[in-house]
Amino acid sequence: MKVLSIVAILTAALSVSAKSCNKGGIYCGQSLLNKGNYENHIKEVLSSEGKPTDQTHVLNSLFNCIESGGITYVEYCSKGCGGVGSTAADYCL
Repeated sequence: MKVLSIVAILTAALSVSAKSCNKGGIYCGQSLLNKGNYENHIKEVLSSEGKPTDQTHVLNSLFNCIESGGITYVEYCSKGCGGVGSTAADYCL
């Protein structure tokens, strides 16, 4: 099952638009959506982690940016995200 999840994440990473996240950056879902075409990628990563894929979780989950615009799940920000729209790393409120 883990191999399939990794394949799904890597496949999704390849489909992310040219405006991708910066490797090593921390982003909330909202910031990723503002940056590029990340909605399906976010949902695939959340699903692979056993997390809900509703709009609230898409927007308010925190992700680490890896190579080639890929992302890994960090945590869900139940009180929302801070840092969205700034040059600083996003964070949970």
